[in-house]
Amino acid sequence: MERAQHIRNECLKKNVPGLLHRLWPTLLYVSTAIGSTFHMYKADIQFYCGERLPLINSPAYGASEGFFGVIASIHTDEYFLLPTHAFFEFIKEEDIQQTQPKTLLISEIEPGHRYELVCTTDVGLVRYRMGDVINCTRFLCRADDLVALPEEPVEIPRVPLISLAYRVGTLLDIFGEKTNEQHVMNAIQQTIRQWREQGIPVDFCEFASYPRLDVFPAKYVIFLELISDQGHKIDTQQFQVLKNTVDAEVEEQLCKLTISQLNYISLYDLSSGSLLLVYVNSFYFILYLL
Repeated sequence: MERAQHIRNECLKKNVPGLLHRLWPTLLYVSTAIGSTFHMYKADIQFYCGERLPLINSPAYGASEGFFGVIASIHTDEYFLLPTHAFFEFIKEEDIQQTQPKTLLISEIEPGHRYELVCTTDVGLVRYRMGDVINCTRFLCRADDLVALPEEPVEIPRVPLISLAYRVGTLLDIFGEKTNEQHVMNAIQQTIRQWREQGIPVDFCEFASYPRLDVFPAKYVIFLELISDQGHKIDTQQFQVLKNTVDAEVEEQLCKLTISQLNYISLYDLSSGSLLLVYVNSFYFILYLL
């Protein structure tokens, strides 16, 4: 009972960082995916870690298809690929939509470019397109080696370091504008900040988006679940104001965040998006049904 009461008391301290360390004082570090589009959640996770608990990227890059990489540094989101676990090929980002794109070998990729990962494994996958798009960040060099090197120089193979960029299909990409999850989230958060300044006590719980291609012009559709901010309730009149203005306000913020979005709206007839407010707990019930 004392432990339960302690946990309850600590969790009630809403604005005090370091909850994880207070609950588990001997905890050494926290590890989770903080690269790619997960980076947007890093600040929230760091709040629970506090200053005393290090937050590092997930130590392994793996999937149900196999084990592909290990963390290169606790200070970055980079991984070493493991060519002994799979044979890797790479598709240039601009060729991903092709049915039979040309592939590159690990010795042919270049830092600063993005590629879709293709793997062949000893358990039966042959030139399997992972759907993961990776950044080639740099190549291993002696300056990165924290272990003392032998006196006689030994040639280090050309080992690329990679970070995860996104999953194929997760970008809103109708005409090549490549609007990612963080762009949409930032636009929603900025819109909500404006609403609060106008006296509407609202926060956002969750969202989902997809490109609607069966209409002309094509457009983005975003589902947004709002919650009351800190116990305040949204009255009917305020909610109606949100419903009437949310499309235009989020679109405006999205265009400010991604100049390409504004360009594609004007040049390629990308229609303004539709933002639909859903009932509270809608996303929870969807996850429950899954």
